[in-house]
Amino acid sequence: MQYSNTYESVVKTQVISGQDQKPLNLGLTDVEGAKAVARRLFDTYDRDRNGQIDNVEVVPMIVDVYKSFNRIFSPARGDIDSFYKVLDRNQDGKITYQDLEDLCIRYLTNQTPTNLRASEAPRQSGLQQTSQTVTSQYRRSQY
Repeated sequence: MQYSNTYESVVKTQVISGQDQKPLNLGLTDVEGAKAVARRLFDTYDRDRNGQIDNVEVVPMIVDVYKSFNRIFSPARGDIDSFYKVLDRNQDGKITYQDLEDLCIRYLTNQTPTNLRASEAPRQSGLQQTSQTVTSQYRRSQY
């Protein structure tokens, strides 16, 4: 699999179904758009299709990010380990689709996946909802 222009491809298009594509700028900052970006990234870099992105598969990700800024970069072991830790959102030692989805939702929609999951849960008592709302607003103001 060739990685050149992968970053540009992910930013410019998203696979809707089969071969259909549409520009990502139409919905990039909504949750479904963020999930589509995560899916495209994961499918692009999980070369062995084992459901995880390992240290070897992270290297082309790093190289492609730098390439998008017209820079050539050969990551050292420390760079790879640091990047891996950033992507491993739940810190279980594996980069999964869920990790990338959480990252994309967080940074493209400015929402935390935890808050989204909580809002999908059945309605809670007023006191619990108020507490979650205040906590959510506080977290957003911190970033």
